[in-house]
Amino acid sequence: MATASQIIRRALRLIGALNPTQAMKAQDAQDALETLNAMLAEWHEAQIGLPDYSLSALTDTLASDVADREAIAYQLAIRVAPEYGLDIPQSVGVMAEQTMGRLRLRYFQPGSSDLSELPAVRAGFNIVTGDY
Repeated sequence: MATASQIIRRALRLIGALNPTQAMKAQDAQDALETLNAMLAEWHEAQIGLPDYSLSALTDTLASDVADREAIAYQLAIRVAPEYGLDIPQSVGVMAEQTMGRLRLRYFQPGSSDLSELPAVRAGFNIVTGDY
């Protein structure tokens, strides 16, 4: 388990906006928390299957595993980098892509297809006539 504050600190360290020994400013933490909540709400609405990780305070914990927290931290880093006037390091962009891909795969919800409309016997398509 990790708190929202820990995830935010991780995201800020990823983009170089915070040194490990540096204290996080209260306003930066609050702004990042709002960004984090907005991002998590978007994911929930997009129905990627991620549990509802709504947070109301920096001390709130995410009952999640390391993979989820890393994906969240990397995505948050990408979102907050412009606010600090920083470019996203290439390694952060690559890891953000990989962790988000694993997250989407992990929570993928298979849909169902209605195959009743398909013809019983499949025939070829004639390009010249446009017939099946």
